[in-house]
Amino acid sequence: KHTMVEIKSSAKKRLKQQDLVMIIFRLFADEYENSNAKSIWDIKLPIDQIKTILKERHNVSYRSNLWIYTQLKRYEEDSGVRLFKKEQKGKNNQSFNLSIYDSMLTFTQKQHLYVTGKIKIANGVNDKIRNSLINRPLDQPLTIMLGAGSSIYHVADILAEHSRTFLHQFRIYTHNLGVIQRLLAPDVDTTKFELYTPSGRIDPVTYCVVSQDSDFYETVPFDFIIQGTSVVHNGNLYIESGTETNIKEAILHHCRGEKILILTKHECKDQPLSSHTYGKISDYDFLIVPRFQKNIAHKKNYEEEFEQYRENFTPIIMNWNYEILAAKR
Repeated sequence: KHTMVEIKSSAKKRLKQQDLVMIIFRLFADEYENSNAKSIWDIKLPIDQIKTILKERHNVSYRSNLWIYTQLKRYEEDSGVRLFKKEQKGKNNQSFNLSIYDSMLTFTQKQHLYVTGKIKIANGVNDKIRNSLINRPLDQPLTIMLGAGSSIYHVADILAEHSRTFLHQFRIYTHNLGVIQRLLAPDVDTTKFELYTPSGRIDPVTYCVVSQDSDFYETVPFDFIIQGTSVVHNGNLYIESGTETNIKEAILHHCRGEKILILTKHECKDQPLSSHTYGKISDYDFLIVPRFQKNIAHKKNYEEEFEQYRENFTPIIMNWNYEILAAKR
């Protein structure tokens, strides 16, 4: 029998559905990095294990395993995308494994993938930006281009979270709707950001504005041009969308500014995409990648693929969570 005080206390510890989803995706990312699994799709987490971790690490108790899954399903329904797969174990409906849905195509799905690494590199970008502001006059706004993709969303998320701590103004140029949405959220000090976007149609898969205005970015002197990619193979860069390939190519080769490529390293593959390449990893001035403290026995294929590019870059910052490398010119 619960008292009113106990009920109120319990209610305060309930997670929002979005927070629950992100915590579980971080569990998958951490489990993958510290396992022998070849792919994150191979990871299966027992719901009992998830429930225990939620209690021990986050001090949140759920009344049943099925209730956790109900919250995840409601989040999927509200978002309009599938994120998880459920695998029943025996006849007990409270006993099942969770895995990540393995046919992710949309921006909303991909922004949850490898979230631990994406948060690490977003913090690396944030620190690089802050370092550039140390001797910068307050009346000089920082002009930044934020490209397409879910990794870039997490950069915007970090800027949004710290918006009230910045003394400088930012001029953000982007066609990434996820970035726009995050920087205009109610919790953000929107007076710190001026947002500029090209005109065009909206692509619901990449969640971007597709524009034919090639001069939109090319006439702007940027302090930083920050981009992600889908695949790195033999130093060449690829993404799935043909239209976005053209946009990335134009920005990379015709825009002025310090060019930064952010990678979780999962982009480093032993096979290229069928689309044509839009540039090379050596076209960038800086790489920002995550660092993981892990057993060497669990070194992943993507780690080995990434190592071949180190000879063209020099590490300049080795943080506990991320590494910043500068191109050798």
